[in-house]
Amino acid sequence: MYTNPSNLIAALEGLLSRNSAGINQVIREYQPDRKLSFYEGVRQTLPEAAYPSLEVEATGASNSWTTTRAQRPRYSFNCMLTTMTTNVDKHHNFSTTLATAIIQIMTSPENLQLAIPNEQIWNPNGGLVNTVILDSLVEDATYSSQQEGAIRVAEFPWFALVNEPFPDSKFLVGQTNQPTIVKP
Repeated sequence: MYTNPSNLIAALEGLLSRNSAGINQVIREYQPDRKLSFYEGVRQTLPEAAYPSLEVEATGASNSWTTTRAQRPRYSFNCMLTTMTTNVDKHHNFSTTLATAIIQIMTSPENLQLAIPNEQIWNPNGGLVNTVILDSLVEDATYSSQQEGAIRVAEFPWFALVNEPFPDSKFLVGQTNQPTIVKP
């Protein structure tokens, strides 16, 4: 687990920025003068001008070996989309429609192999290469409201799976003809 979760959040922010036209189109239907605000980490309070906002915070990482020479950490994040409007009749629809649009972008197969900024790994076949997200999924979403429906929150866990291979030289101890792990 050598990938910095903060860099994964930066990759997500870049992805959503590249798709901002579609996201902002959804927002303009309900709030013509607003656009999505993105924050790393959950804030205690946000100013009214920051809504709608998406806050993303790392919550954990687990690791598994995929082969003798690579590991695949799975990084977990909590995403909190908060919307605020005075139009209570359409607010629930606004919150769920916007959450669906963002989740669709985050999990689309078109967005796999998303490069992670500031992260490079040693690929035994290609030298230094950009680290990429191999898999990305939102497994469920929870919707709630506060202040008599004036503020709505959609929370969803997101995970990103990263492949981190190791060069053969990491597995040699002592003389180069005596590897500690036998090649398959």
